[in-house]
Amino acid sequence: MAMGFELGKLLAALTAPGNIIGLLALAGLLLMVAGRALGRWFLALTALLLTLIMVTPVSTWALLPLEQRFPAPVTLPAGIDAIIVLGGSVSPIGSMEHGAPQLNQEAERLTVVPGLMRHYPDIPVIFSGGSGDPREPDAREAPVAAALLTDLGVDMGRLRLESTSRNTWENAVNSKPLLPPGGRVLLVTSAAHMPRSVGIFRKVGIDVVPYPVSYGANRLEQWRFGLNLADNLSLLERAAYEYRGLIVYWLSGRTSALFPAP
Repeated sequence: MAMGFELGKLLAALTAPGNIIGLLALAGLLLMVAGRALGRWFLALTALLLTLIMVTPVSTWALLPLEQRFPAPVTLPAGIDAIIVLGGSVSPIGSMEHGAPQLNQEAERLTVVPGLMRHYPDIPVIFSGGSGDPREPDAREAPVAAALLTDLGVDMGRLRLESTSRNTWENAVNSKPLLPPGGRVLLVTSAAHMPRSVGIFRKVGIDVVPYPVSYGANRLEQWRFGLNLADNLSLLERAAYEYRGLIVYWLSGRTSALFPAP
């Protein structure tokens, strides 16, 4: 059961915690305007959910299992035949508007590349990233990443760009022809995204060694309570996106396991 790209984006929007809470609040207001007592319950539930997210470390609890699933290597492994860097670290539309590469919270996916290339001086590096926005199919990540890496002084002769992928499944499928056959590949993506990525790459027959970056949560904060709705909701959105992706890819037969493990 394969899910279309646009349908997948719609499902992601409908299952995002912030959107769910917003829809609950809207439904509550409409019910109250209509004179229905049920509207009060919807608004009360909205307030409760926002308070839980704002005060408790529920977002950290949700994100930690994803980010800790594949620990970062203590030392870089030997026997690596290629490096693949997944997109998601730049804003193509913002870069087009401002005429310079614009990075986001996943910037470490790109900023680690020069160091990795120095450590592995003789292997190719593949950057895989097209447009993840169905409204802007020509706003692709790969050219922006190439411009930034050029500014960082990397050897562009070793860089291979894959600019057609719209999601992680396409990252794996479209990058495979660019990789050495049967090679061992260092996979660079954010820690929360790593379980889903590993499962997909294994499914298409690519032997990957995880190199997680861009952590959003840590164990030191898993029992800290406070008042931080914006940051906590952002972390929860990231976790929900990945759990939804794991389930959808499992149901569609596009991953090696529901929750891939080392």
